[in-house]
Amino acid sequence: MAGQGPAPQASGDDPEVVEQGSFTDINIVPLVDIMLVLLVILMATSTAILEAGQGQGSGFKVNLPTGSDKDEVSTLSDELVVSVLSDGSVVARGEQVSADELRVIFEEEAAKSTDRLVLVQADEEALHRRVVEVMESARRAGLKNLAIATKPDQR
Repeated sequence: MAGQGPAPQASGDDPEVVEQGSFTDINIVPLVDIMLVLLVILMATSTAILEAGQGQGSGFKVNLPTGSDKDEVSTLSDELVVSVLSDGSVVARGEQVSADELRVIFEEEAAKSTDRLVLVQADEEALHRRVVEVMESARRAGLKNLAIATKPDQR
């Protein structure tokens, strides 16, 4: 064992000879460096994906129900997109929010303009009750323009 007794003499017959400069333990610093770089890249890209979804969606995959292609709402750059996912969670401004946080967001938007369009993207598997709660929250905050996103019928 290292640290006990004198160092062994270098001899060709002794199997317990310790060579000078031998590799005794694993250096994990490069592994940690690589993992930190990967973590930074993951954090930067996930934030960019969520922020890029504003205006054109919320960055989340929502299976929209089909509907008529008549009376389409034009895509506006100043619309507020709120997604209701299949598990009932709500995403606004690219992040998952609670009912109270959503109410605050709606009140902030209503303070800017009551004509702001709120586009609700509800997954086709989402409960109707949850979608109505989101729309009622927007209406109570003073927002008048509400729309539900659908995809065109593929017939």
